[in-house]
Amino acid sequence: MADSVREIERQIIGEIWTSGEMMESLRYLCDDLGSRFGGSESEQMAAEFLMAKMREYGLQNVHLEEFPVYTWERGACELTLTAPVERTISAIAMPFCPAGEFSGEVIDIGEGETADFERAGEAIRGKIVLSAAETNKPGEVSLHRTDKYRLAHQAGAIGYIMANKNPGLLHITGGLYARTPNGPDDIDHDGPIPAIGISHEAVELMRRMAERGTLQVKIRQESRTYRSHSSNVVGDIPGQNANEVIVFGGHYDGHDIAQGAADDGAGTLVGLEVGRRLAPFAGQFKRTLRIVCFGYEELGLGGSFKHADRYDSGDETLLFVMNLDGAGRGQGGQDRVNVTGDADLTTWFEGLPEQLGYDFDVNNRISVHSDHYPFFLKGYPTASLSSADSTAGMIGRGYGHTEGDTVDKVTLRGLQMGAVFATRVALVLANADPFPADRRPADEAHEVLRKSGQGRFLEHHWGQVTRVLD
Repeated sequence: MADSVREIERQIIGEIWTSGEMMESLRYLCDDLGSRFGGSESEQMAAEFLMAKMREYGLQNVHLEEFPVYTWERGACELTLTAPVERTISAIAMPFCPAGEFSGEVIDIGEGETADFERAGEAIRGKIVLSAAETNKPGEVSLHRTDKYRLAHQAGAIGYIMANKNPGLLHITGGLYARTPNGPDDIDHDGPIPAIGISHEAVELMRRMAERGTLQVKIRQESRTYRSHSSNVVGDIPGQNANEVIVFGGHYDGHDIAQGAADDGAGTLVGLEVGRRLAPFAGQFKRTLRIVCFGYEELGLGGSFKHADRYDSGDETLLFVMNLDGAGRGQGGQDRVNVTGDADLTTWFEGLPEQLGYDFDVNNRISVHSDHYPFFLKGYPTASLSSADSTAGMIGRGYGHTEGDTVDKVTLRGLQMGAVFATRVALVLANADPFPADRRPADEAHEVLRKSGQGRFLEHHWGQVTRVLD
């Protein structure tokens, strides 16, 4: 590594390690502004805050990429067990759950994986499915919540109850796909069948009650779906080849029941800190570093689909996207780079620990449910940078997508170490000669997805069955 880059590293590491700026910003985003739900006033206020911070830090060409969306506002939700005994069970509606009253028999399919749906078969038709929302342990891959919802809908279910696998009386949440994408009416953007989230303790109660007889439930929920807008927040650190761009970014929106501190307030602020510390060195790197705070991720990757389209004109050459969804969590020092289906780029990253003098894990795995995915679909090299956190060993997202995703789960040390690592990787990528990856044709990327066993997402992905209006 060139001596000039080493000198920059020494300066930025000291600045990051002695600053509490990231934690102050996290507290403001979470404690003052709240959940930052996609399309809400809270999200829009957060975008203005992040834009102001980019300007304060000296990033250039700072602006909002605004795009129209549909958003959703929850009201009361009631889940009543009507047989074999009467009991009220605490529940929340999933975002874009249609309003109304729904009743029916419950069919419990356990984990809700593909094999469970196949075993249940025609018995699902006309019933309300009950299953776990997420089942994967760290390092494992299982069906995403929206995949289970799709399978239930296709099998003829009239509703879905999704349960948290982690104890703690925490409800699980997550957006549903639209019944009529790009439809003209608000109701077109509700999900096709109702879906609600319950806690681990609630599902265990329901299963004990099922030992006494067939479960019957009534669901009543109030909500509103309406047009709004979201924004990406974009700022540059121009390089010597200004039109060659490397993107580092996380999503700043969250779910309305949570603060979204770890998912992904922490990753957003790691990206912002990369911008803060490298902005004074504009013009000293070969390539432009672009910091993007993505909006509307939780409701369908709206911001990243929007930003990916920016490069279709050919005015700029996008070389690489580093997704920071998951960066800066925990105590720090347990970092991982997940490369998206590119063996050569994986090999390059595997050589980076020796160059940096810092060990980290490298995986080659395709994930389709975060902000790198729209870029991967277009053939751009992508990866995700994440850190192990306090939820290690828990199922699925741990505290993510629940009321438990709060500021106290994030530490200043974790933020600082995540930012140091991300900034060092950004420096290497901004100056690498030659650049370690090339864009491939989109059809080649699609074939890589098919070979991974995930080709179904080319036809049905909740982020493409979208509520983004342009």
